[in-house]
Amino acid sequence: MAPPTANGAAKTTTETTTTDISPTTSNVDSESQNFNNHGSMSDDKPTRLTRLRRHMAQDVHEDWTDVILVILSFITGMVDAAVFNTWSCFVGMQTGNTVYVGLGISGQPYSQPYRWAKSGTAISSFCFGCYVWSRLSRKMKPLARSTIVLTMVVQIVLTFAVCIMVWTGFVPHDAGDRIPKDCIVLLPLSLLGFQSALQIVMSRFLGFNELPTVVLTSTYCDLFMDPKLFTTPIARGGNLKRNRRFLSIIALVVGAAASGFLTEGGDISQPLWITSVLKILVTAVWLFWPGKGQIRLE
Repeated sequence: MAPPTANGAAKTTTETTTTDISPTTSNVDSESQNFNNHGSMSDDKPTRLTRLRRHMAQDVHEDWTDVILVILSFITGMVDAAVFNTWSCFVGMQTGNTVYVGLGISGQPYSQPYRWAKSGTAISSFCFGCYVWSRLSRKMKPLARSTIVLTMVVQIVLTFAVCIMVWTGFVPHDAGDRIPKDCIVLLPLSLLGFQSALQIVMSRFLGFNELPTVVLTSTYCDLFMDPKLFTTPIARGGNLKRNRRFLSIIALVVGAAASGFLTEGGDISQPLWITSVLKILVTAVWLFWPGKGQIRLE
């Protein structure tokens, strides 16, 4: 057999090299395909920020939120008692304010003929708050976690603002007696009236009409109109509306009593600081409250 020529050897070498390279190229393509698939899977997995956004966009579950509203009733008792004891006005219970506005038409009470100005300011800011926040809440989804947290944050900011005004002396402790020469007291009254409106708007959207958190007249009426007032067991599985009304009354009375002790010296700042901190804690609870279709933030 004749020996292979140089060209034949080169051809054989080239074929061998080509044969050796082909599997390598195939492996590279396979790894590239795996990398692309892995990258696609990573892109599909939601980031922590995305999960947080979904968490905040969730509607909160209404179960047991009545407990939070009872706590807010306690806060209302503290705030209203402090404001009335110091500035002779309400910021949450507008029935009393309406009576003072009516008395003001005849120039009464004679000891405080301008009390109607304070009460009128509180009513106006409360109504404005209900009007504005109810519409904003509907646009933002009223039961979304982000909406409820924002509602609480606005209340905290306004309450803290009043605390700072009083603490720094910008609003004197006797500001309520300086009208009409000095009307600075109308500023904190308007802020507190507005934040009280946000509280009752939230309770309405949560569906607990028996827990308005800022008023008790209708609560007293509905409680004692209940045909099962004394017949249904007190356990949670019994007459829930009756239980909620009763607890809200107790909570508001306890809050008012505590505020009375704190404002004996005419200083309104202490109960306001306390209510601000309580509202912060309530906001933290809302952040982790179970939602409808729970999303884990891992």
